[in-house]
Amino acid sequence: MAQVHFTVQRQLSLPAEEVFDELIDWHGHAEWVPMTTVVIEEGDGGVGTVFVATTGIGPLALPDRMRVEELDRAAMRVRVTKIGPILTGDVVLAVSRDSETSCQLLWDERVEVPILPQLLAKPVGVVAQVAFTVSISSMAKRVKSRLAGTRTQELSA
Repeated sequence: MAQVHFTVQRQLSLPAEEVFDELIDWHGHAEWVPMTTVVIEEGDGGVGTVFVATTGIGPLALPDRMRVEELDRAAMRVRVTKIGPILTGDVVLAVSRDSETSCQLLWDERVEVPILPQLLAKPVGVVAQVAFTVSISSMAKRVKSRLAGTRTQELSA
């Protein structure tokens, strides 16, 4: 069993609250994490929500079942536990405000992968870090687009 750990830290030119709202929109992850679908099994998105994010194609798809353990809107921090049966571990997502229009995003993930030998944990962690860096860029573009659309609607009203 491999224990994989990776961290992505990004400075984003976006309001912190908007970034945090996008991170906790579990269905929305399918829009910016490539080849991913999300199914909410129970809950309303808050603490106790159970969802499955499946990434991949056909027989190569990997279901990742998770439960929201902590969600603190004021602190803009959420902790999700991977509850198996394939992957277990924890993910912490946190956003901190730099200014009204910029923030820092932290994605810290520790996962145990039973079918992976430990000697592959570091390379898999590097690949995951790169993949989530790209996904976060896609998420940021989605938020920017949504904010631009909101401003356009306000100006035309």
